[in-house]
Amino acid sequence: MIIGTAGHVDHGKTELIKALTGIDTDRLKEEKERGISIDLGFAPFTLPGGRLAGVVDVPGHERFIHNMLAGVGGIDLVLMVIDATEGVMPQTKEHLDILELLRINKGMVVITKTDLVDEEWLEMVLDEVKNRLEGTFLADAPIHLVSAVTNKGIQELKEELAILAETITEKDKDAPLRIPLDRVFSIAGFGTVVTGTILRGKVRVGEMVEIIPPGKTFRVRGIQAHGKMVEDASAGERAALNLAGLEKREVLRGSVAAAPGYFQTTRHLDGKLKLLSSASKPLLNLSPVHFYLGTARVVAELYLLDASELQPGKEGFVQFRLDKPLVAQRGDRFIIRSYSPMVTIGGGIVLDERPPRLKRFKPGNIERLEDLEKDDPLPFVLQKLIAAQGAGLHELEQLSKMGKEQLNILLERAVEEDKAVLIGDYWIADDTREMWERAFLKELENFHHQKPLLPGMQKAQVGGVLPRKITGRTYDSFLDYLKQKGLINIKEELISRKDFSPSPNAVQEKKLEKILEVFQKEGLNPPILKDLWTNLKMKKEEGEDYLDFLVYKGDLVRINEEVYLHNVPYFNCVDLLKEYFTRNTSITLAQYRDLIQSSRKYAQALLEHFDGCKYTRRVGDERVSWKFSLPCKNILK
Repeated sequence: MIIGTAGHVDHGKTELIKALTGIDTDRLKEEKERGISIDLGFAPFTLPGGRLAGVVDVPGHERFIHNMLAGVGGIDLVLMVIDATEGVMPQTKEHLDILELLRINKGMVVITKTDLVDEEWLEMVLDEVKNRLEGTFLADAPIHLVSAVTNKGIQELKEELAILAETITEKDKDAPLRIPLDRVFSIAGFGTVVTGTILRGKVRVGEMVEIIPPGKTFRVRGIQAHGKMVEDASAGERAALNLAGLEKREVLRGSVAAAPGYFQTTRHLDGKLKLLSSASKPLLNLSPVHFYLGTARVVAELYLLDASELQPGKEGFVQFRLDKPLVAQRGDRFIIRSYSPMVTIGGGIVLDERPPRLKRFKPGNIERLEDLEKDDPLPFVLQKLIAAQGAGLHELEQLSKMGKEQLNILLERAVEEDKAVLIGDYWIADDTREMWERAFLKELENFHHQKPLLPGMQKAQVGGVLPRKITGRTYDSFLDYLKQKGLINIKEELISRKDFSPSPNAVQEKKLEKILEVFQKEGLNPPILKDLWTNLKMKKEEGEDYLDFLVYKGDLVRINEEVYLHNVPYFNCVDLLKEYFTRNTSITLAQYRDLIQSSRKYAQALLEHFDGCKYTRRVGDERVSWKFSLPCKNILK
């Protein structure tokens, strides 16, 4: 776990950590000279009983609040440090506000420098502290009276920390790795090292991690955790990663070390914002603020979605528009400070790290955010599925930034609740399935209305109504799903509505009879289609529909795009060829032309057609018998 300090400048946070761990977390020359912490300090801490913890020491001066915010986001419990000689001070209050906004709900109060005051003064300070903490998460927290000089109360504090540590919920090690980076430095002979608290996931030596920004991947050469070299580190630990090939200048505080492919920077966030009751004025729409998330610090413009202004003490849905990109995910806590003067005025939770552009006061948008605000992560997963119009499991892991185990549990629940369905290996939300189903059946319905003589629509053509990204395998699974529901018929490459069958009216029947009569009369010298449409006074498109219907009925056979034959002469040609192969091993184009007593043009068209049917196989200038036992698919155009 990670223990953090908080409290006013010069209240003894660094000396307290030194008394607990034996390590001075002030590492900068300026910190040594001035006697105050300026940047974050870190120390490993072995609790009574042997459990390892990391301690983060934050600066207390108001000028370095941005450094304090960079370190406090990943802590599990806090030591609120108050100087016995001064009591509660301004930064005590601001740090407490920040901790509450970040929803850090475990901690204890440590009153330091007790060796410098008498009992009567200490009682007054205790009363003041209890009054100030009333109504906060520390209202019932243990209060420890200590002195880093005499070591009074230090051992008791250690023992209480060990007890409290047992109540800390373990972080998600199955999720994709994410480490907000708070330090980067170079070591001669080793290269660049980055450090941070592992919020989720785990990392091993030899693995690749992505540094965002700049969005490049690097191999983990070595890992240090709790002051020791280790082979791996996981969520809840502080870790230093030695990365091969990384240049120090490529990393800034605010960068993230992450599992490759899962995280991207964003400049828009949806969130729920609470404005502190102590804020001096309401927040207006499009107000600029300083925005802190993880170790990142940017300027954000507030786009209020459900109010014209946000009053002190109130909450509202906001879309943050950031001046610089950062990495975030659902559930992250953030802090905002007023643009000028820089004072902490609020904070909240990220609901969506890659949201669509939203319109203000639109009920649908507010309902969507209310769903995302729930502790249940399933609505978030379903919204990502809907936005992506479906996804495979790995893609959904990347969209949700969840581990496979958690995601599978949620998807099983979604299926049970009829909120999602697995089509092949592709997950889609039930709303998306309904949308696909409606679009698909409407396309078929329109086709049947426009082409009532055709038995169905080409599979590839009707599939155009679905998203381009879905694979052929997913499409086939979707067709099977519709067929099992009794909504469609599938015959080879043709798709039709379940209740549809081509049925020509009286006028169409007469035209069909005329066309069939022409083909029957012409035999192996079928009409040229262009001339046929002219003679019968038909448009080409209308005539082609009639041809396709006759092919579907089996009265005509489609040889190629330009040649159709009546079924009687066609099957006669097939029988002649079969009989010929009982006496011969091969046949030439000229021999077949003479055999059927037709022109070279139609003999060649028939032989190429038979090649396609696998009745024959071309070898040089001849054909040999191949698979006459196979039925030839009489495919419509």
